[in-house]
Order: sequence, then C-alpha cells, then structure tokens
Amino acid sequence: MKLVKKTYLALMLAAACTASSAYAEQAVTWENSDLHTVSLIMSEPMMKVDGSYHELLDAYYLKPLMTKEKVVIAPLDDIFDELNGEMSFDGKTVEYRLNKNVVSMVLDSADAVVNGKTVKAPAAPQIIEGALYVPFRFVFEGLGAKYTWNSSRHIAEVTLLRPSGTIFKAHKGKISAKTILKQKPEWFASKEAKNVAEAMLANQNGDGGWFKIGSSNDLSVAYDRDTFPTYRQKSTIDNDATNLQIEVLAKINQQHSDQRLQESIIRGVEYLINGQYDNGGWPQFFPQTRGYHRHVTFNDNAISNTLNILEEVANKTKDFAFVSDDLATRAKASMNKGIRFILDNQVVVNGVKTGWCAQYNVDTLACERGRSYELASISGDESVKVIKFLMSIDKPSSEVVDAINSSVAFLKSQSIKDKKLVKTKDDTLEFGRNRIVIDKQGSTVWPRFINTETLQPLFSNRQGDHLDAYEKVSYERRVKYSWLVTSPGKLIKNNYPKWQAKYSPKVNVLAE
Repeated sequence: MKLVKKTYLALMLAAACTASSAYAEQAVTWENSDLHTVSLIMSEPMMKVDGSYHELLDAYYLKPLMTKEKVVIAPLDDIFDELNGEMSFDGKTVEYRLNKNVVSMVLDSADAVVNGKTVKAPAAPQIIEGALYVPFRFVFEGLGAKYTWNSSRHIAEVTLLRPSGTIFKAHKGKISAKTILKQKPEWFASKEAKNVAEAMLANQNGDGGWFKIGSSNDLSVAYDRDTFPTYRQKSTIDNDATNLQIEVLAKINQQHSDQRLQESIIRGVEYLINGQYDNGGWPQFFPQTRGYHRHVTFNDNAISNTLNILEEVANKTKDFAFVSDDLATRAKASMNKGIRFILDNQVVVNGVKTGWCAQYNVDTLACERGRSYELASISGDESVKVIKFLMSIDKPSSEVVDAINSSVAFLKSQSIKDKKLVKTKDDTLEFGRNRIVIDKQGSTVWPRFINTETLQPLFSNRQGDHLDAYEKVSYERRVKYSWLVTSPGKLIKNNYPKWQAKYSPKVNVLAE
C-alpha cells in the first residue's frame, strides 16, 4: 500500500491494507533466490531497486532524512511494493513482512517487535510531510537484509534475498512501443499482431486505461499483476500509454474486426474523455492521481497524443469507423475543449507568445514542475507535438493560425546553432558511455526546457537545482535524460512550410 501527503494519508487510512495472518512465503535459500539491492541517496527524492531509479514515494518530492542521532529514515511504501513484500498501516501500527520475517512498529514510539521479540528501535515511526517515515536500516535488518553506508556518497543501501520469480522483471521485445507503429500495414493482420492484441486486452485496467511500460519492453506480454508493483499498475497517458494501445488495437481490429477489440477500444476512448478536467486539460495519471501527477501534463506528449486519438474518433476515420455517432460527438467535444486549453494557455513572456509548459499547475494553471528535475518551464520539445496537432486542424481559425505562427517563431529563436549532442563510449564511466555537446557546423539543437522569465535554456539534476549549462548536469542525468532535442528542426524544415503555404500564405515567420 502507499502513503502520503495530507490527502494521500487520508486515502491510505481509509483503504489501509491488513497484512495476512497466514503469511506463507517459501523459505529463502541461495539456491531458490536472487540477490537484490535497495539504495537511498540522501540528497535525492529517489530510491533505487537493483539500479532502477524511481521516486522514493511515487509522485512526491520526498527525500530520505537523517536524524540527529545519524539514523536514516524514509517512507518504505513503494520500496516494499517493488520487492513484492507486505506492508500494512492502520494509522497507528505499521507492519512489514518479507521472507517470513515480520517487523512491527507503533507510530511515535521506539517500541518494536521483530519476529516476535520486543526490541527498541533507533528511531520511532513518524509522519513527516504527510508520509510515514521509519528507520531504514532497522526495518530491513529485522527482515534479514544486510545494511551498508557509503560515507563518501551518502548512500544507505541494503542487500537481501527474495525467492526467484517474486519480483517482476520486464522483458525487452522486438515488438515494443518504439517499433510497433513502424510495422508495415500487413503486419497488423499477422499472428504476432494478434498476440500483441491479446496481451493488451489482458493488461487493460478496469477503468479502461492502461499502465505504462518501458519503451523497449515486449508488448506481447500479459503482465503478472501479483508480481508487478501495484503503484505501477495505475492507468495513465504518460509515455504513450493508453493512446498507443487504442491506436494499435484499432489497426489490428481493422484487419480482423473483432468485437472484443472494439469494446476495449471504446472503453479506452471513454477513459480519455472521462479523465479530462473541466478546464480542457488532462492529468498524467487518472483516476488514481496524486502529487505532481495531478497537474495538466504535456510532458512526453501526453495531451497531444490524446488529442490525436480523439480527433480520429471524432472524424470516424478508417480505423475508428465502427464507433457510434454518440461517442464520435463526445470525442469531438472533448477535443474542442482540449484545443481551447491549448489556445488559452500558450505562454506569453513580455507580451510575446512562446510555446507551452511541460506541466501546468492543476489549480493555478501556472507553469509547474514535473519530476524533481523537470522544473517549471516552457518545453522546446513537447511544444512541437502541440504545434503538429494544431496543424492537423482542417480550416483552422485565425486564433489557431496565430498560435502556430507565434510558437514556430519562438522555436526558431531558441535554436542553438552549430552544436550537436553525441554519445561517446567510455568504459571508465558507470554506464560505459557519456553524452557531450560538440561543435558541429550546420547542426542545430534546442533546449528541452526553457526558463519562463529569461527564455534561456534550463537544466537541472535529481536534487531539483536550477542549472544554466548542460555541462553542469550530473553524469547520470546527462546519460539517462534528454536535455537537448532536435524535433523542432524537422517541424521548421518540413511541417511548417507545407502548412504555411496552405493556411498562412501572407505570414511566414521563417522569412522574418
């Protein structure tokens, strides 16, 4: 189960899970188990399980803390979810179960019970910023883990065994989110496509949406809900989730005309329509949403992808010809609300229209941060997909035309000429490679994030610091995240000239 923030804590208490009285995991031995590592970096709102980063508590910026007695404390909710352990909290008593071991603690008390023995904990469980913080080392050592402290890097780490197959491991696949829409039309009639469709049906949530998976993960796999972390099973439009499944199923249905696929698609479209805010935007996750996931999110093209699907449904294009007139009408109304949001929320700086925020605050509609390193900013990347959607509108209004022209002019002004971002091989580094910016005549890059006040490139790190140069970004964030992009180049070179000649012949911002 999860915790935290005031509303989150209330939800947690209302739906507190109770640890099973018949806790019956198999005995852990080296022969039947795998070794796993959990790390906490004291300065970052992150945890790592087997090297994979995630927020310490999903959708919040909470960091592990150290008490004055030098005890590391942290929320363990999502860590236990990743480890497929059991945790329960009824507002007073918290209990952790793993590998037949049990640790029980009482809120604001150092009294604890470890495998039936009463002991004193080095720190009492306490609520901090709405989250339940407990002593990291004490809990995990009570569950049989080995603890280490890296004083030079300020990392608290535990290693432990879990029965083989207990923890979910995603599999890479030839047919993935990266590759599936690149398949030839005839592929969607293949047996392989039908296998993908069956997996998508199995992975669809009861609310009609889909959870996100890695862009290289095999799409033909039906996820085991018993081992897949529950907080990762939430429906979302992040990372192409839900929109991709709807689009793919529609293409496969076009080849097979399967009622089950059609019903799944309709449920997915209903999910999109029902998740829209009154202001016309969409949150990243819904209906289970919290923390920064509540904000209106263009990041990773979440809203742009959604609007593209709704446009196809509204127009009952070839792949969506089977939908009812009523659903098409509702999709069009939803799409129009989304367009209104886009037009009303184009960022204006010093009286000049620019692009769109990566996120907008759900309450104020001001630019808002996403993850800790995704600071409140104008997006030089996500704005591209917004512009492309606006360009898809037939017979655009003068307001739409102006939004496109002004945002393209802004992107033109943001180009960083004669620079190129390249990957270099370096076996001395942690990931065996690096990403550096080099001088390259004729090459152009754009900042993914742009300061809303200075209109200068904006960079950050997992701690959430404002950085003004790519070289100041930490090594891990340089290698694992895209701070400089090239997508505006294709828009400016290819998409805009064609659109401008047809819809804006008297105004060409590239010629100005």
